[in-house]
Amino acid sequence: MTNVGPADLRDALFRLRGSLESLRLAEGDSPYVRRLMNDLDRFQLDMEDVTGAGVRSSALHGSGRGREVVRISDGPYRPLAWQDSDDEGIGGHRR
Repeated sequence: MTNVGPADLRDALFRLRGSLESLRLAEGDSPYVRRLMNDLDRFQLDMEDVTGAGVRSSALHGSGRGREVVRISDGPYRPLAWQDSDDEGIGGHRR
């Protein structure tokens, strides 16, 4: 097995992103191309977790069209937001 460092992986991901962008231009924004781009994004996130390096940099996103990260609070939700909702699987049971 070859010994690949984080810099080599970063370069490979940069080249792969460029190839996928070329495919998107040639084939259009099909579901298949979007899925490949999504897979690449997930791979980059996983690799960042493993290496602890900043692999997901703006350079990897080509034109800088990085996706915005939305943080969701772990705190309790306001009960008013769920006032008219049904419990899943119970089927409209009102308390």
